Amino acid sequence: MKTLKNQTIYQCEYCNKRLLSKNGARIHEEQYCWNSPIVKQKRIDVIRACKHEWDTVWDYIPGEAVKEPQYDQCIKCGVTEMEFRRIEESA
Repeated sequence: MKTLKNQTIYQCEYCNKRLLSKNGARIHEEQYCWNSPIVKQKRIDVIRACKHEWDTVWDYIPGEAVKEPQYDQCIKCGVTEMEFRRIEESA
């Protein structure tokens, strides 16, 4: 691993990830950081605008070779039913 000397390091305010360029840090905070309120608000807007088509996700029962229903998830936006209810209650 190389140690950079006299290098400015930018850090994300929300997740403390270190980035080398100012533009990269800005893009990270606006598009990729899940702790950022900008990204969270974009996700909520996508969920509210979606016409949900629910599908049940099945998973194996521990120790068995049989699947059981676990939770419902939207095919289009990927939101779970529990997450959708939480967002609707907060609105």
